[in-house]
Amino acid sequence: MGVALKGILGGLVVFATSLIVSVVALEFIGQTLLFRNGVGLFKNVDHRMKPHTRETNGDGIRDAREADAYREEDRNIVFLGDSFVYGLGVERDEAIPRQFEQILAQRSPEKRIRAANFGWVSSSPLLSYRLLRDIGRKYKPDVVVMCVDMTDFRDDLEYGMILERKGIFRFIRTFPITIMGLHRVIALVPRLGWFHELLFGFPARRFFVTDAPLARTEKYLSAIRSNIEALDTYCEGELHARFVVMVFPRSYQYSDRESAHSWERHEYTPLGPYALEPFKWFDRLRGEVRFPIHSLLPDFQKTTVFPTCIEKDTHWNKAGNRVAADAIIRYLSADGLLGPAHP
Repeated sequence: MGVALKGILGGLVVFATSLIVSVVALEFIGQTLLFRNGVGLFKNVDHRMKPHTRETNGDGIRDAREADAYREEDRNIVFLGDSFVYGLGVERDEAIPRQFEQILAQRSPEKRIRAANFGWVSSSPLLSYRLLRDIGRKYKPDVVVMCVDMTDFRDDLEYGMILERKGIFRFIRTFPITIMGLHRVIALVPRLGWFHELLFGFPARRFFVTDAPLARTEKYLSAIRSNIEALDTYCEGELHARFVVMVFPRSYQYSDRESAHSWERHEYTPLGPYALEPFKWFDRLRGEVRFPIHSLLPDFQKTTVFPTCIEKDTHWNKAGNRVAADAIIRYLSADGLLGPAHP
């Protein structure tokens, strides 16, 4: 073996050894000191809220009442969703489910409406389905409302791959910091989008569904459709409840004035050329499924309320949550789903 070849092999061994040592050190420091919360999401994809806190009941949902407060004779509505349903940035009584219940209590006290808040931060239709299967029956729902947010399209892809240990996620328990770091670094370079899709199996950007024409993103939407349809099947077959989808717009889809200092502003283009592509997809889906689908986009486009969002965040403030609650009441009323409770 020549001296030059030995030198090359020796260099490769040194490089490989250094790389392994660096990865091990990165994982140890990251998992134990720097990113313990982020690692928890990978090790526990559901990342549900803890029960019996100041904000949650015994089932870990954002409700001051326990499940036994939801009676058969009441009209019980379960709200599924992520931080928009949870009410990130507002008090528990200012979130959509509670305002929904309070409005109806004033308008139609005889209906005895009860609204359960099953939302939590960074949830998605897939995780909502898993939660509903675990505790949904206890709340005796007449109607289950799945509130879809613009991050749900990518979240359902990522959570599904983590749960099934597909592709690079086969190694997520051992190398979560390395994998999380790769994702974030690649996501910072738009030209490497193709590499992220190759490596991870889905687009890098959280709002990818509004970054491009529907013709380019539609191939990634089958996961969220499957999970939504699974929710409908479970609601009808197991809970004997009606299922409805409400599609929530983000502020950048209806205004260029909202959330002027949002920490996410680099992630989207206000009123961009593809901002409304997901609503086109849901318009088409509406004609292919048996459950109602309603978009709240027109309600936020027409509202005179301003601001509807927190200044440094795209989540709705108390007034924005009120706009959403009012809209949901109108849609459910039009669908005949706020009528008499269980006989």
